[in-house]
Amino acid sequence: MAIFLDTGFIIALKNSSDIHHEHAVSLMERSLKNEFGTIYTSTFVFDEVVTLILIRLKFSEIAVAVGRYLMESRKIHLINVTDQDFQKAWQVFQKYHAKGLSFTDCTNISLIERLDCQHLATYDKHFQGIVPIIEF
Repeated sequence: MAIFLDTGFIIALKNSSDIHHEHAVSLMERSLKNEFGTIYTSTFVFDEVVTLILIRLKFSEIAVAVGRYLMESRKIHLINVTDQDFQKAWQVFQKYHAKGLSFTDCTNISLIERLDCQHLATYDKHFQGIVPIIEF
């Protein structure tokens, strides 16, 4: 069993003013207690998270702190996107581009399949019907 953490989930987890913050904290507590199995995210998600916090929210110190949290966590496995994952993501992107999936979203789908994740922690509705989302 495994769970994959998406960008919006991580930002909600670390941003107390996010409308999903309380839910994200609760879900992360459950995840850290191994309720969903191994916890994964990717280097592509890492890139999106720290970049969005820096550029959109304009919090450079928080961007660094969240980056450290992800890199230093013993429970969150930061996965590199392989060439095979990248190629699969490109196929997914071409198939679902009309749903508004970013290429990073498509790498998430590729990794979720490769890692056999049963859950995706996200607040993005465009994943519905493609991968199993934890409902809130």
